[in-house]
Amino acid sequence: MNTSSNENTQLSQTRTLFFETLSQQFIALTGCGVYVYLNPVDINGLFNEYLSDTLSINTFARQCVKNVM
Repeated sequence: MNTSSNENTQLSQTRTLFFETLSQQFIALTGCGVYVYLNPVDINGLFNEYLSDTLSINTFARQCVKNVM
């Protein structure tokens, strides 16, 4: 049971880091926050894509910004 709890904690921490990184990248590259361009459902979809990708969070986030722009 601890394994499941640890996995949930790790996933939650990864999700938080992803959202923060994505937001920072949008601000840095566009001057506006991520929610100007994407809704929460889209952002969650990007997080799920990130989990199945091999890119770092920073690289994935930069690509997301470029794809939206």
